[in-house]
Amino acid sequence: MTDFLLLLVGLAGLWLGSETLIRGAMSLADRYRLSDAMFGMLVLAVGTDLPELFVAFDASVRSLAGEDLSGIVIGSAIGSTIGQFALVFGVAGFIGYKPMQRRFLPRNTIFLVGGAVALLLFSWDGVISRFEGMLLCAFYSAYLFSLFYMRAEIPDEAHEDEQLAIWKSWVVLAVGLGLLLIAAELTVVSASSFAAEMGMSNIAVSAIVIGMGSSLPELSVSFVALLRKRGGLSVGNLIGSNVLDTLLVPGIAAVISPLLVPAAILWIDLPVLIVVSLLVLGFLYLSKRGIRSIEAAVLLTIYIAYAAVRLAGPGS
Repeated sequence: MTDFLLLLVGLAGLWLGSETLIRGAMSLADRYRLSDAMFGMLVLAVGTDLPELFVAFDASVRSLAGEDLSGIVIGSAIGSTIGQFALVFGVAGFIGYKPMQRRFLPRNTIFLVGGAVALLLFSWDGVISRFEGMLLCAFYSAYLFSLFYMRAEIPDEAHEDEQLAIWKSWVVLAVGLGLLLIAAELTVVSASSFAAEMGMSNIAVSAIVIGMGSSLPELSVSFVALLRKRGGLSVGNLIGSNVLDTLLVPGIAAVISPLLVPAAILWIDLPVLIVVSLLVLGFLYLSKRGIRSIEAAVLLTIYIAYAAVRLAGPGS
């Protein structure tokens, strides 16, 4: 019963943290004359991906002591990217995402799909070396440079939201991010304990509860952003988070300690990631519909099939 109550508290904290985070993000995006998508890629993506970065750093340092935790690093990073695109767009897409400007399609394709392909090639021999890790980090640096170079991505629509002082906006953003990360951790831990009490296996808890839990910050932020009519913040957050998870997380981890990549990642996870990335980019930038109920259902179906395969298939 206690775990269930803590789960409810965690879910409430996710919503409160998202509301606070989005309020600060909207104010800062407008203050700095950045588009919602640009601010999401530059700031929100890094903030909501802090757990994945901390996990990768901690696991890699522990690997130096002889404990191989490569599977945790690469598995959580790739699983999180699939969850963010297939699950988050699949669920939040029922509210609806508007089409995005096509002129940004080449950049996002290069770093989203190109990053996944680079990770696949570097993992082909079963190991991501320190040098390959540095190349992944350099690829992410090029992504950041491209964002700053195209900083003229000014909002197309004027927003009349209540403006906060810049320092207050940063404080609100930081408080919202802190609440979001704490609530996400509380939700995952309590959900895992509650699921175990209900008789779910350890594999099911890890693959379903914790896997979905890593996407909770992005899912919660996406819902609030869409309800506030600021879907660009959600899209930017998800795209930026996926580029970071694909390039920077395994890159930093491999620089610290070379990563051993399970074969299942090569034959299941990375191909699914590439397919899902292509679908999301096509829906957002090439379709006149954006992502609505039909597109969301396609993505959600892929995620459910992926989760089922990972539960029953190799490497589970």
